[in-house]
Amino acid sequence: VILPFTIGVYLLASQQYSIDPILALVGYSEYTFFNFSRVREPYVRKLLNKRALMVLLVTIAVGVCVIVLFVFVPGVRL
Repeated sequence: VILPFTIGVYLLASQQYSIDPILALVGYSEYTFFNFSRVREPYVRKLLNKRALMVLLVTIAVGVCVIVLFVFVPGVRL
């Protein structure tokens, strides 16, 4: 239950904010489709890291909410 929801929420948040948090935290950026390059500018790296952390926090928060919803709501009528 946890892995599919986490991957789904991560991909939706990445698409919504147009940033891949894992790549941004590692220091890479995707300029065109599958064309990755290292971020050299310190200011841009700092901005990308802030956005990446924000996207990861949103992913964790929404993922936990969805997982709790599906775990604690019964599947059949009581």
